Order: sequence, then structure tokens, then C-alpha cells
Amino acid sequence: MGWRGICHIAAVLAVICCSDVALAADDCAASSDECVAVGRWNLSVALGAGIRTNPVVHAKDIPLIVVPQFSYYGKRFFIDNLDPGFTLFEGETNTVSLIASPGYDRVFFYRSDLQNIFIGGTTSVAGGKRPVVDTGGQNSQGLREIPARPRRITYLAGPEWTFKYAGVSGQLDYLHEITGRNHGDEIRAALGFPVGRLAGSWTANVGVTWKSAGIVNYYYGSPGLYEAGWALNPFAKIGYSRPLSRKWKLDAFVHCERLGNAIADSPIVRGHYVTTAFVGATYVIHK
Repeated sequence: MGWRGICHIAAVLAVICCSDVALAADDCAASSDECVAVGRWNLSVALGAGIRTNPVVHAKDIPLIVVPQFSYYGKRFFIDNLDPGFTLFEGETNTVSLIASPGYDRVFFYRSDLQNIFIGGTTSVAGGKRPVVDTGGQNSQGLREIPARPRRITYLAGPEWTFKYAGVSGQLDYLHEITGRNHGDEIRAALGFPVGRLAGSWTANVGVTWKSAGIVNYYYGSPGLYEAGWALNPFAKIGYSRPLSRKWKLDAFVHCERLGNAIADSPIVRGHYVTTAFVGATYVIHK
């Protein structure tokens, strides 16, 4: 079974195997999987084996060995891995915040990008890092090669709405690129559910990311050679966690994303699907 088949299975499980979810309580005193304590740092590191497939032509897949995680939630300010934010409104079922989040697609061009370490995030690092691959390429339509060029670190910022309703948790972001690289926009939407507690805790997430033409062209296009439009990337994720002791737990996940046509049609892209998978033991440093 190929990665495409795994993606289809993950998507089906994420949609049909859902039940009620216990969401984070506002007044918890200690952090747990269902509760985040205010004013405390949460630090952990996972050691295991994983991979992020790379859709860029001639690029190697990205190994995942060590996956650190950290977060802090104050009364207003918070940071979750590499995404800082500020809470504007917090109610019983709805929260509105301003957040900043790194541009994701750079992970395919630079192995050193911190989103290949802190899965799902990045931050500013010194320039001059070795690229994952020379980004020139040619597709089956015989388009000329896109010249290799740097993809700088970018950050997007904007409002985020999170909610909980009838056993479902959800998230909706509207973000604009603020580092002056492409002036593009993204809309990110996701829903989260528990799947069950068979030999541990199973969770599912489904969602979609809309990327404007400015963002897609910054990573996958070239003036006069390939001009892309906007792209819509749906995704599904299945996660598993099981406590092993007070400090250790077993974690695993499979995340599958289908790249929009504007990305997949680029001369430097070889397929529609990206799969990120990991299994390992997580050590909780502070919680």
C-alpha cells in the first residue's frame, strides 16, 4: 500500500470514527491531555522514528528522529511551539485571538527549517542554511527548468477563532504574510475529535488550508516560467497516545495532506500527496 492509500485510510478514519471530545477546562490546576494550566511551561521531547515525504522533484524525504514540544499559556499571552499569540476574548465555548505562524512550505526546501524539528512550526534562524534540494526542475509538459532560488523564512499573522460545540473542537484562522516576502494570505480551518480509547487515546483531525497565489508562487512558481493560482490543501490526521509512566508516554501519528492543483502542477513538484508519520516515546520534562 502506497502513501496515497494510507492518506485515504486516515481520512476515512478521521471522519467516521468520531465521538465526544473532552476539551480543555478553563480552571484546571495542572496540565493534562484535556487541560492546560495557566501560567506554566509545558516541555517534552519525543525520541523515535518518522518521516515527512517531500513532493519536490529530486528531493529526499525528511527523517524525523527527535520531536521536541513546548507551550506556555498565560491569561492573555501564549506560545505553542513556534506560534505566539494574544487572547482578545475568551468565553465558555468561543475564543478569539491574534496569532503569528510561520509559512509552512519552506520545510520542503530546507532540511534545517525548524518546522522539520518542531513539527508544524518554525522561527527565525540565520541565513545560509543548506537547501534540501536544488529547486530547479522540469515536468512532463516540457516546461523549462525553474532556476534555483532562496525561499526565506516567512511569518503570517491574523485573527484566530477557536470553539467547542456538541463534542467537537474547531479552529479557523485568517492570516496575512507580514515579513514582506510574498504578501500572500492563508485561511486555515480544522476540526478535532476523539476516536476512542482502545489501548490508549485515539484522536482525529480533519481540515483544509487555502493558500493565495502569492504564497504558492513564492515557493513553487517562477516569473515567465510558471505562474500559479491559489491552492486548496485538505488534510487528515490520526493520533495515538498511551501513558507508560509518570514521565513517559507512547505517541504516534499519521498526517496526510493533498496538495492543490496549483502546487502539484508546478514543474518542481512530483505528486499530490505529502505524508508525515512518527512513532516514538515522549519524555515529559515539565508539565
